[in-house]
Amino acid sequence: MPSSTNTTLSPARSGLAPKRGKFRLACAIGIWALLLLSPAAAQQGSGTNDPGAVENATFTTGIESGAPIDFRQEFDANTAVVYFYTEVVGLAGHTVTHRWKREGKVMREVAFPVKGARQAIWSKSQMQPEWTGDWTVEVVNERGEVISVQSFAYNPPL
Repeated sequence: MPSSTNTTLSPARSGLAPKRGKFRLACAIGIWALLLLSPAAAQQGSGTNDPGAVENATFTTGIESGAPIDFRQEFDANTAVVYFYTEVVGLAGHTVTHRWKREGKVMREVAFPVKGARQAIWSKSQMQPEWTGDWTVEVVNERGEVISVQSFAYNPPL
């Protein structure tokens, strides 16, 4: 009966060792590059995890030709209307909400569909003389994330 010999070559003798080493090195470099570049890609907003941003935000007593007429952080109770003007970026096709709060209590919410890569939006609040105190307006994306907060004071008349 003929005997059969099973000969197995080691990777070094088969000529595969250098190829495996190069493959492992290429994989390690690829993984390292992914880890290194992932934060940069996330910062550029290239994925669906980008919450969007507010580039400009201000309170004003009026809007003319799509722009605020003044820039205020304080109003007296004789001011009948306060506007909140924002320029949002990275939110095209999404909804943004202005959430108006007085002393931490939500007073109103105004939602806006965003159509452009950069879009100016504004909302207003009809103020009441008894609504004095500290106000904030949060800019909220459709996932409920607050992407900007601005504050103003509404003071009793002098």
